[in-house]
Formats: sequence, C-alpha cells, structure tokens
Amino acid sequence: MERYIDLHTHSIYSEGVLDCKKLVTLAKKHNIKVMALTDHNVIDGVTEITELAKKIGIKIIPGVEIYTNYNNKGLHLLGYNFRSGKSALSATMEKLQAGHRPQVLRSIKNLRSRGFIIDEERLFNSPSRYLGAVHLLREMENHPENVVKMAKELPAGQNHYFGKVYFYFGHGQPAYFANAELPTPEAIDIIKQSGGFSVLAHPGQQLTYEEDGVILKLIKEGLDGVEVLSPYHNWHQTEHYQVAAIKNNLLITGGSDYHADIDYTKKELVKRQWEYFKVPYNIYLDLTNRIKNLKKD
Repeated sequence: MERYIDLHTHSIYSEGVLDCKKLVTLAKKHNIKVMALTDHNVIDGVTEITELAKKIGIKIIPGVEIYTNYNNKGLHLLGYNFRSGKSALSATMEKLQAGHRPQVLRSIKNLRSRGFIIDEERLFNSPSRYLGAVHLLREMENHPENVVKMAKELPAGQNHYFGKVYFYFGHGQPAYFANAELPTPEAIDIIKQSGGFSVLAHPGQQLTYEEDGVILKLIKEGLDGVEVLSPYHNWHQTEHYQVAAIKNNLLITGGSDYHADIDYTKKELVKRQWEYFKVPYNIYLDLTNRIKNLKKD
C-alpha cells in the first residue's frame, strides 16, 4: 500500500475544525504515515497529537505556521522539529497570542456597533488559542438574528463563507483585524534557536516568479526550505519551486494545508485535499537524510 505524508495541517487549536484525535484518525484512513500539526501561531496541540498518532502508527513532526512580514509582504513561515517544552519559540507564540487578543476584541466591538450579537465568553472559551475570522463568523452565525441581518446586508451572490469573510473581515472592512506577525528573519532565528528548521509555506500563493529574490534573501537569513508541494500550486509552480529549491540546496516539503472538509452544498465530489492531493513518502525520507535529529521510524 502506498504511503504518504502531510506536513501542513491545522486543528481546533487554531483555525481547523477537527480536534487532534479526529485529525489523525482521518489521516490514517488516507494512508498518511508522517504528518505535522502546523497551527497558526500555536504549538499547544503538538504534544497531544504526537501521543494520539503514536497509538495508530503515524509519526508526528512538531510543527507551527507563523504569520510573518518581510519588507511589508506577509509571508507564512513553517517551523518544524523544534524542541518540546519551554523555548524561545514557545515564549514567542504566547506573546503573539496575547498581542492578538486586543485585535479580536476590537473586531467584536465593531461588529456589535453594527448590531451583531456576539457571545464573547463563548468565543474566548473555545479550544482555539488563536482566534481568526472563521471563529467570529461561526459565532455570528450562532444567532438567528445575525443570520437574517447578514442575508440583508450581503451583496447578491456573496452570501457564502468566503463572501462573508471578505465583506466583514477583509482589509478595510468593519471587523478587519491584522494577524500578529513577526519579521520573517526573526521568526527564522527563533525556530533555529529552538532546535528546528524553517520552511517558506506555499510560496506560489505569496510570491510571483519575479519575486524569487525574496527567497534568496531569506536563505541568507537562515531559511532552510520551501514548501514545494501544495494545493495552492499548479504544476508549473511546483516545477518552478522544486528547481529553485534544488538549485539553492533547500529542503523540499509538502502539505495539504488541511483546515476542514468542503461542505457547502452537500453535493461536492471532492470534500478534502487528501482525496486528490498526495505528498509522496520519499519527501520525508529525503528530510531524514539531511536533518540529523529527524530519525527514520
């Protein structure tokens, strides 16, 4: 039976919809043998998912996805294989989470000023350590009055998830809030200090080919790899970033960026990335050949 890996997944500890047990159970059904939980600015679920996955024969590589900024460009940076327990990374994630809370509170205030009902206590008592637009929207939709209000306010054809997110939480919109970010070089250094390696997430979604110079500059800052295999990339982007990684001796990784199943109409033929997107096991074997403390099982 073919084996696969997924080094980019999310859980309820950030903006995913599945808890760690459901996530690894689903991964096992899709023959995923190695995976990483890479929650946004959160590492709280790593220990839990490691213990759960071990029981069903899946290896977990500790992971995180950090919001960063490089020369006013937002870049998502993946960190892997860092030490457990107290570290520069754990301290930084706690700081980012604390800094993000006022932004969410401001968003809630703006939504309430527009007449929306928001149960703040329920929102902040959710499992997520880093609330995003998905959590606020879900809370808005928990109240029938809000649903009626949104139906009246939203432009025609925009009464769906992404339409709602853009209308209420997009840049310049009423409930917009910025993510808590680090300068990309600082994030790279913190990951390294904590024993891990850094990878630029889905570069084709964040950069154009003309901006490949950004990757070269980040290599000088200590960047270790590039997420070549991603659902965000078409074949030409996959080929482009694979060639760039090999040319610059970067690590190559891949992952689905799984957050949730698609379930908007009940008629979807493909409901999750794992039904069409596969990352070969050889990617993991290549990593173990280059990362000394990443052992083969």
